[in-house]
Amino acid sequence: MITWRPERLAPYVEKMVWIGNGSAEPFIVYPDIHHVMGIQNIGHMTIVNDGQQQLLDSAGLTGIHHNQKLFQASASLSSVLIYFKPAALYRWSLCSPREIAARSVSLIDLGKPVSAWNRVLDPRLAANPREWLVVIEELLWRMFADTETDRWAVWAIDQIQSTRGIIRIGQLAEEAVLSRRQFERRFIERIGVSAKSLAQIVKFQHALQTLKADNRPSALTHLAHEANYYDQAHFIREFRKKSGVTPGQLRDF
Repeated sequence: MITWRPERLAPYVEKMVWIGNGSAEPFIVYPDIHHVMGIQNIGHMTIVNDGQQQLLDSAGLTGIHHNQKLFQASASLSSVLIYFKPAALYRWSLCSPREIAARSVSLIDLGKPVSAWNRVLDPRLAANPREWLVVIEELLWRMFADTETDRWAVWAIDQIQSTRGIIRIGQLAEEAVLSRRQFERRFIERIGVSAKSLAQIVKFQHALQTLKADNRPSALTHLAHEANYYDQAHFIREFRKKSGVTPGQLRDF
C-alpha cells in the first residue's frame, strides 16, 4: 500500500492510496466523510449487498454514506482510491455531491467516456504505482484547476470536525445567520448529506479510532460521555447503526 498526498490538490483531496497484490477476502468500509473515487487498472472490485455481488466499473465514485459497505477485490487487484474532502465536489464539473450521496456510481454513468480515462486505466502502470499516482494527480489537477472550494462549506465542515461532531446544528445555523432549514438546505446542496448526518459520521469515526487505540471496557463509558450521547446504551445503538456491530464486538475483533 502507498499513501500519496499531492500538495497542489490539498484543498480538494485528503489523500490517494494505492492498493495492490491483496487478498480476495471481503473487507468492510465504514461510514466516512470523504467522497471516494476508485480506479482499477488490473483486476476488479465488487460491492456485496445481501449476499449478492455487484461488479463495479474500473472507474467509479462513492458518495458519503451513513452505513457500512462490504466490498470484495480480486486477488490481482491494482487500485487507487482518492479520498475527496467533503466540500470538494461542489461546483465540480463531474457531478454534484447530491447525485452520489450513499451511492457508488460509474464515471461513465456520470457522463465521462472511457476514452477520457484511458491513460489512468492503462494496466502497464500497475508495475510502477508511484508513476500511476502521478498520472492520476495530473488528471485530477486538470479537473480542479479552475475550481474554487466553497468557503462557507469549508467553514461549516471545520466547525463540525473541530468539535468531533458534538456541536449543535442550530448553533451553526445561528453563527451562519441562517434559519435551521436554510442552513440544512445549503449544507446538503454543497456536501450531499445533512449537517446532522455528517456530524454523526464524525462522532462515529472518532469513536472508531479511539476504540482502536484503547480496547479497555471502560473506554465505552468514556466515549459515550465524551460524544454527548444520552447514555452508554444510546452510544451502542448509534454505533451499531453505522458499523453493523456493537463497540464491544468491534473492540474484541
